[in-house]
Amino acid sequence: MKKWIMAGVIAVMGVSIFFGYKHLNAQELRPDADYHNYSLSEIESLATVIVEADWEEETNSIVELDQKDKYPLDTRTFSNIKVKKVYKGAVKEGEELNVVEYYAKWRDVAGAYVKYPNELYQPLTSGKNYLLFLYQSPEEPSGSYEIIGTHQGKYVYPESQSNMSIQSASDLDIAEKDEHYSALYNEVSEKYFK
Repeated sequence: MKKWIMAGVIAVMGVSIFFGYKHLNAQELRPDADYHNYSLSEIESLATVIVEADWEEETNSIVELDQKDKYPLDTRTFSNIKVKKVYKGAVKEGEELNVVEYYAKWRDVAGAYVKYPNELYQPLTSGKNYLLFLYQSPEEPSGSYEIIGTHQGKYVYPESQSNMSIQSASDLDIAEKDEHYSALYNEVSEKYFK
């Protein structure tokens, strides 16, 4: 009898550890996206607003799951940013803007997940200063801005001028190294970070 109780306790603990791990460590879903590589002049002309800003807080997330496979059809996270400097657009320094990022986190019975729009994108985070190229889409809620080209419209300011030549994926605030984005970052830093 004690063996059966012990086996039951071990089985329950095993299942708890398995599901606990899956809920504490989110599985990343990063599709290989086919996207247009923009030039800096294209990003600037598409932008409704170009600002230096800090991320303030996440305000809302939307995750629409396919009912059959439970795969996300639409993922969006809305965040507030605080404008520090305006390069283009009808916004003011100190103003808060609502930005939509095409990623989201969610949990279901099987575990925790994060879906990103492509293999490079990293969400805006606190403690970093960003240059953002934003577009006010008529399809998003009033006052919401999209980051142009997903990762191509988001540039983290270097911590110091000596870091300008260091360009690891971590320095660039992207998930993996990308030559096109590195070249864009160099152009952006020459024009905006000096």
